Amino acid sequence: MVVSLDHLPEEILHSILCDLHPRSAAALEQTSHRFKNVTSGPLLWRHYCAVYFKSWDKKHEILQKLTAPVPSVDWKALFAARYRIDRAVTRLLDSILASQTGRIEKFRAVIDYGYDAKDTLLRHSQVESGEDHLARRYYARALLTCLHRSIAVPEWARLRQGEPVSLERALGAFDLFVPESGYGHLDEVKGTLDGLVAQFGASHSEMDDLSPRDKALLLASWLRDHDLTGIEPGRQYHALEHNFLGLALNSPGHNSLPLISAAIYCYVAQAIGLDAHPCGFPFHVHVVITPPSGVDMNGEAVSGVDSGPPMYLDPFRGARETPVSDLRDQLIFLGASETEQVAFLGPSLTSEIVQRCSRNIWTSINSTPNPPDGHATSVDVVSAKYASLWSSMLLTGDSRPMDLRHHLPLLMEIFATDFPSDIFLVEQYIVPLFQGLFEHEHILESLHVMRAVDEIPKQVRRRTGENQNIRYSVGQVFRHRRYHYRAIITGWDRECGAGEQWMRRMGIDRLQAGRHQSFYHVLVEDRSVRYVAEENIDLILPEFRDLPSSLTSIAGKHFKRWDQSSRAFVSNMRDEYPDD
Repeated sequence: MVVSLDHLPEEILHSILCDLHPRSAAALEQTSHRFKNVTSGPLLWRHYCAVYFKSWDKKHEILQKLTAPVPSVDWKALFAARYRIDRAVTRLLDSILASQTGRIEKFRAVIDYGYDAKDTLLRHSQVESGEDHLARRYYARALLTCLHRSIAVPEWARLRQGEPVSLERALGAFDLFVPESGYGHLDEVKGTLDGLVAQFGASHSEMDDLSPRDKALLLASWLRDHDLTGIEPGRQYHALEHNFLGLALNSPGHNSLPLISAAIYCYVAQAIGLDAHPCGFPFHVHVVITPPSGVDMNGEAVSGVDSGPPMYLDPFRGARETPVSDLRDQLIFLGASETEQVAFLGPSLTSEIVQRCSRNIWTSINSTPNPPDGHATSVDVVSAKYASLWSSMLLTGDSRPMDLRHHLPLLMEIFATDFPSDIFLVEQYIVPLFQGLFEHEHILESLHVMRAVDEIPKQVRRRTGENQNIRYSVGQVFRHRRYHYRAIITGWDRECGAGEQWMRRMGIDRLQAGRHQSFYHVLVEDRSVRYVAEENIDLILPEFRDLPSSLTSIAGKHFKRWDQSSRAFVSNMRDEYPDD
């Protein structure tokens, strides 16, 4: 006898539906009232919510819902809401790929969905096939990084307003700017640090019997033994990746500058009951630990004062206490006054540590422009510089307008060139900083121009008439004849279209064909955009796998796919260069 679905117990139907797509449950519900109990049951839709969506905006309070009684939450409605967001984000991404106009507002619409958009963007960022897979991956990743920055920037803005922001969140915000960190939310950084706390607690159950000093030294020793602080021998001190808390926690070597090592130490120390804070000592961040009220660092009672003197540690170098007399001698040598010594030896504000981290990032970028062989940075330099500028701008005091003016041109240049999708962040957080200053109107005008250009269809230029002698096509890959870098052609001009001053500076008229030859807009393997004369192009036909990842990862900005037959990129800008 053949058993049909309506003869199966609801428990069996539930198990079957758990392994099928939610659409199957919705379709089964519409076939018969017999299946309504199992297809509408909150347990099934709770399962779908947990399996199909990993990232949830904080407004859903998903952790509380998952631990609450199952019937207390309308799981089916919650899944339906997330499913509609998934469809909406996909439609917006498709629209971004289909048209070059109106992208700013489409980006903003995606970001407005908050963290609910992340699962959808992750899925599209990992596609491996399809007519537009290169462009789809590029713009999905661009949206993801924009979403992460929209989480990071408000943390620094709250610090600027004097609101309490924990050190791990304030430093973790830097990691959200760099995709290489692997973090997409500040709670993930905290979760990793909580894991260290659990590991330390599990291996040292006797901590309650230790004095504050012994506990502090034990923690410093444990972190150093597990390579969670300091830098491995042979590594360059100012390597860019050493400035990021999330990268230090995620990478196998856990290499970090003293500031990051101190932040890791302080988080675990505070979790085990120590009053530990970074101490902004010049040139090298230490940790200052204050004993509990009424006792000293040895746990012995003190009278006449609130507590005994603090102790100082340098977790970067190991588990050895730093005598305060040594620190004072260094400050005296540096010419610090008594008031300055008190400030340098006391706990630093979170905003001060963030500013110091920002300066460290800038120092790393400028001190190691060409890392030695085998030590190439794993961090995107442009993203790191962008993070440093944002934090510096937001945490510069209102009494220092010259500092704001100093950083503004650099920030606006990188924003306009590499991160134009952040226009709403600039409008919300940067523009108000210049209220009452003469730069205010200039910024507004620049943003207005960007929005206007975003709405203008690109000019059509065809390879006919006066353009028929353009030799190379959009999408072809070449090696520069003189400088030997590899690049992709993204556009062309019939003659040099640069300004007279640029042509004189670059010696264009000294070229064999001078300015009266085709010039090409190109995307270089180091992510820079350059303008190359036709006579300097030495065309090559590489296999896709031979191209550097730095080139292919951002090729989707200009191209949809790689055409194996012609060994060239196929452009998604047919409206601009229809005959290329």
